[in-house]
Amino acid sequence: MRTHEAAGQTHDTPHVTPARSSRGPRTPGAFQGSAGNAVVTHMVTVSRMMNEDEFKQGTGGTARRGRSEITEVDRALAAFYALPDARQGARLLALKDIVRACGDYVAHKGGAGSRVGGTRRLGEQAQAAQGQLDAEVVFRDLLTVIDRTMEEGKHPGLDLRDPAGEALKVSQSLPAGRFHAMMGDFVQKLGALREDETLPEETRSVIGELMAVVPLVTVMQYPQGGRAGMKLDPAAPEDAPAFTFNVDTQVRGGTSFLLGHIAHELTHVAAHQAFGSSPVMELVRSGATDQEVAALATERQQTLADLKAALAGNGEFDDFQRDMLEEKLVYGAQPEKLEQYASSFEKARKITAAQKERLIGWGKAAGNASGTLVEYDTVLNQMLIYLHMWQISQDNPFYVRLRAAAQAAYARRSRARAGGSEDQPAQPPRD
Repeated sequence: MRTHEAAGQTHDTPHVTPARSSRGPRTPGAFQGSAGNAVVTHMVTVSRMMNEDEFKQGTGGTARRGRSEITEVDRALAAFYALPDARQGARLLALKDIVRACGDYVAHKGGAGSRVGGTRRLGEQAQAAQGQLDAEVVFRDLLTVIDRTMEEGKHPGLDLRDPAGEALKVSQSLPAGRFHAMMGDFVQKLGALREDETLPEETRSVIGELMAVVPLVTVMQYPQGGRAGMKLDPAAPEDAPAFTFNVDTQVRGGTSFLLGHIAHELTHVAAHQAFGSSPVMELVRSGATDQEVAALATERQQTLADLKAALAGNGEFDDFQRDMLEEKLVYGAQPEKLEQYASSFEKARKITAAQKERLIGWGKAAGNASGTLVEYDTVLNQMLIYLHMWQISQDNPFYVRLRAAAQAAYARRSRARAGGSEDQPAQPPRD
């Protein structure tokens, strides 16, 4: 989950802590399994890697095998063949386990011994087999691996196989067109959440707003230069804006992470269109005075503080979920953030010197809550997606406050789009 790209900077660089979901039938793993991998038809069966019997026959048979370190290789190989062909992500992790077990055995034997040759061959075959897997299928299934880990109440970051890191690497190997199409599918999955009858109306309205600006996002790609986020195309005409989405595919929080990241970035586009802001995509109405900006920042900072208070000691969240939410609450109000963006964008000639000075003035007017002028709406919407996908009780005090804050922000954007004043009382959002 990140925000729009700044020259030399990345707006949203969270350490995503996983979440556990054990409530109700609609888990992230079930969502990804039913709506994610179904669109993929490329299934690759790993070929010509020796099976369990062949490996045992080629490494001395079963005699005295139970007393040897070779059993670790046996177990890794059996685990691989227990997986169905469709579980390409899990199969990748299992192949890496085989390679690791083979390497450990050869090292343990000092490269000598009757079983070393066969073990080396298996390791080589497992290494080669990784290249036979379909990258997109692997990426999607690794999301499922992470989702299932979280559903079990475990921290996927503690998985030594590093499924999130593998997902990040495999996403880099996808051709541009296929990457764009795959992420377009995940964007549609975000939109499909509106079909869930349990979705809060506030979240339904926000998702509807975000889906309305999807056509403006003309490119979805792996981050160029390592920076994830949304970027306004400077070559596009003012009356037909176009955005490039550099997608964060680290997915340490599984499907909830990816859909939350998408919501975060599309909020930048929706707010940019509503407020008529610069390429920095500040969450401030064009032409606002310093006094108006100061009041806005104070209001948003207080809301984030109230949310922090509602989160503290909240028993429904596990430690991982709480860390993730605390991170977003801090990120939404970091000091000097708007000023930093203004300077880097002006240096990259994405905004004029006059625009830079205006934004720096707003950032100073916001005091130590400059981040609320560029990230507040985005983190609220991101957390809405997290809490729904984690199946947090809707009467949870934090969830109640978050929905109210997101509704007020949605109403402010709606009034700005309609040409009204941001200071009018917030009205209930409509889809």
